[in-house]
Amino acid sequence: MERTFVGKEDYLQHFDPQDYAKTYYSLSPDSCSENTILTFSLKNLHKAFILDGIKGDTLIDIGSGPTIYQFLSACESFREIIATDYTDQNREEMQRWLRKEPEAFDWSPVVKYVCELEGDRQRWVEKEEKVRRTIKQVLKCDVTQANPLAPLRVPPADCVLS
Repeated sequence: MERTFVGKEDYLQHFDPQDYAKTYYSLSPDSCSENTILTFSLKNLHKAFILDGIKGDTLIDIGSGPTIYQFLSACESFREIIATDYTDQNREEMQRWLRKEPEAFDWSPVVKYVCELEGDRQRWVEKEEKVRRTIKQVLKCDVTQANPLAPLRVPPADCVLS
């Protein structure tokens, strides 16, 4: 019988951020048709933040996982992004990307896709740097608690993603 993750401890012990990112967030450099769920999400985030004009000072993402795709369009509309996740390994994977460590997941095909949506696929390096500058904090979050970010206090947010 296949084991299922049922509790926080299972998630802490068994979740592999690199496997997760490779499975759900990989795009071939040449074709984006292979990951329709991801491209659907990217198009809708682009629509919300760029075309529909959702904007403000602070965006908080609850349960970011090891991912940055959700910030690629949001970084154009918010001065500050606060990423949160429950597991140390997810937060550390995101930090690896923020620090440009070579073993971090390669988001460049996804970044290029978003830049293409924005009209200039060639500015992907600048987009990555903007995302890095806009993510101000990567915090521990436990949504099973009354105050998921306790004991920290964060500023009021103009937008919350989850």
